[in-house]
Amino acid sequence: MSKIPTHYPVKYKCGHTASTDLSKVPPSRRAQAARSDFFATKAGKNNDGMVCKKCFNAERENDTEAFLKQLMLDTEAFEAEHGLPELTGTDKQLSSGLVESARKDRFTVLDTIANDNEYADQFPTVLEAAHSLTWGGWWTNNLGYKTRKDNEYGSEEFVELIIDGAEEEAKREPSERAEPENPHDWNPNESE
Repeated sequence: MSKIPTHYPVKYKCGHTASTDLSKVPPSRRAQAARSDFFATKAGKNNDGMVCKKCFNAERENDTEAFLKQLMLDTEAFEAEHGLPELTGTDKQLSSGLVESARKDRFTVLDTIANDNEYADQFPTVLEAAHSLTWGGWWTNNLGYKTRKDNEYGSEEFVELIIDGAEEEAKREPSERAEPENPHDWNPNESE
């Protein structure tokens, strides 16, 4: 077994040190590589470099959490400002967070249209149409984040989908709407 080390310490700007495997670097160049700026310190010359993976993940999780909290606050403020109705859904959709996600989708889409100079004049019409789309599943299915991203939707598609959705909703009979209760909630021992 060779006495030439294969693992060298790496310092990060968060103060942590980790071991870096340099076994793929030829033995004659390992020590030099370990002393190089890249391997010796990922903290950077002025401590403006990288943090370790554990700190990076914790930082990213905190950033995501703060972003989602702010998004919900913005959503609530937008809904109040424009008098948007509460979204509905089944008990399962409510408890799973789908309706809350649909509220964020509705806010994001409507805010995009409102701030798009090309479509800002259509915003009142779109907002009126959005008032009739109270089923959370509609927003998730038609304008959820993944759908918008995968199809590269923009304001034009948002306007078209919302107006069409409102027209279709107006044609539906009340009996065609899904009920939020569980239709199989029955007791077999109960006499009729």
